[in-house]
Amino acid sequence: MSVYVDSAIHALRGRLMCHMFSPDLDALHAMARRIGIEQRWFQDPLTMAVSWPHYDLDQTRRAVAVELGAVICDRYQTVAMAAIIQGRPDKLRRIRALADPGRAFAPARHVPEWLAEQGFAQAWDW
Repeated sequence: MSVYVDSAIHALRGRLMCHMFSPDLDALHAMARRIGIEQRWFQDPLTMAVSWPHYDLDQTRRAVAVELGAVICDRYQTVAMAAIIQGRPDKLRRIRALADPGRAFAPARHVPEWLAEQGFAQAWDW
C-alpha cells in the first residue's frame, strides 16, 4: 500500500508544511518512522478535531518521503484519497463531477486513471 504526500504547501510556525497520508495506517506509521517523524505527531480523527488521519510534514521530510517512495498528489488526487480514507462517497462524487470529460472544464479528468493505477478503481463506482 502506498503512502501519499499532497502538493498543498501551508505555512505553519515559520515552516512550509504539507500532509502525508495513506489508507493503510501501518504503512503510514512505518514511513513516518523512516523519515524521523514521531508517532505522537500523528493527526488522528479519533482523538482530535481533524477530518482525516495524516501527518504534517515540512518540506525537508516531504522530499525524503518522496525519495523513499511516497506518491505526490495534486489537489484532486488528494481529495479523492481523503474520500477513500474517510469512507466518504459523497466527496468522491464531487471529484467525479470534476473529472467528467463531457464538461468543458474538467480539471480532475486525470483522477480515474490515477486511482486505477493506485489500485482504487472500485472506489470510483461509489
